[in-house]
Amino acid sequence: MRILLSLLVIPILILSGSQAFGQQLGDIPNEVVKITLDENGTAHVTHVINSTASTFKPIQVNTVDGKMQNLTVTDSKGNSVEYGTLEKTPVSVIISASQRNMTVIKYDLINAVNNTDGLWKWNYYEPTDTGFTAFHFPKGVDMIWATGRPVYLGNMGLGQHGNGFRLEYVINEPVITQTVQVGGKDVAVGVRTISGLGNYVFNPSANTYSLDIDRANVPISVIMPKDLLAGKYAVTINGKPTLHTEFNENATHIWIGLEPDKNGTVQITGGQSGQGGSDNVGTTGSGSSGLGGPGSSGVNGSGLGGSSDNTSVYILIGGIIAAGIAGIIIVKKTRKPEVKKP
Repeated sequence: MRILLSLLVIPILILSGSQAFGQQLGDIPNEVVKITLDENGTAHVTHVINSTASTFKPIQVNTVDGKMQNLTVTDSKGNSVEYGTLEKTPVSVIISASQRNMTVIKYDLINAVNNTDGLWKWNYYEPTDTGFTAFHFPKGVDMIWATGRPVYLGNMGLGQHGNGFRLEYVINEPVITQTVQVGGKDVAVGVRTISGLGNYVFNPSANTYSLDIDRANVPISVIMPKDLLAGKYAVTINGKPTLHTEFNENATHIWIGLEPDKNGTVQITGGQSGQGGSDNVGTTGSGSSGLGGPGSSGVNGSGLGGSSDNTSVYILIGGIIAAGIAGIIIVKKTRKPEVKKP
């Protein structure tokens, strides 16, 4: 049940509009924020409040910015509780002192994640009173990009610490197989991307693998067999260095992630010769049809990330634009069941 703010709060609100809105009018909550993204880009947000300190002050909960719908405030048993709101951007919810323990705030952010030709994007800013957000993604999302850095999830969720980050992901991202011959044997290189792919070339004498892409600012993950191109890698786009991340390594493959700001030719140079021998000439071709996602075999990523419903990937992020990812760790956490759309 929504009510007007308590008498203790109202005098503060009428002092001076913008100044009052910038103030913390109640205690900072002890909370966990959970966000479940659906296949349409709606964010289903839950704040679980557990502020156990004995005080007569209300709790002010800052919400995630966006087009809010379906706001509810209940106790842990689903019974409605009294609350008020500060109609600013983003909205803040004021919970009375009597309701400060085990209160659940839920709402939907419509079109929080925007779809651009298959690439879903969200510049997520964490509420100022929150230090942690637990994300769960639509079925078909097994990896995401956090401020330009790839994070393989498998069947896990994502825990984010920090001010916010630029989130990108693809639902049911295709895996394109590019096959070259080395020593009379076919060797498959996997490429995960929604960018269109053109010709590709393996040049063993130069220790390079090149492929053409037709879209800029689109994530690309190259699943490179170590037998083809081993060692540390240098990556260029049209001859100029571009940022990349080597991740998800196992005994046979390593994933190389990049998001070049131009289309053209991506060239990957290995640090040491592969096992195919230097007498093989470069092989050219064009991409074949996409294969299944991780969990199958070969270039599809078997063993390259693992999966468990009882774990989440946690990332530490210093800022949405400047600082990037400080670290990635794995911790135990029970996965939240999938939230049904209202």
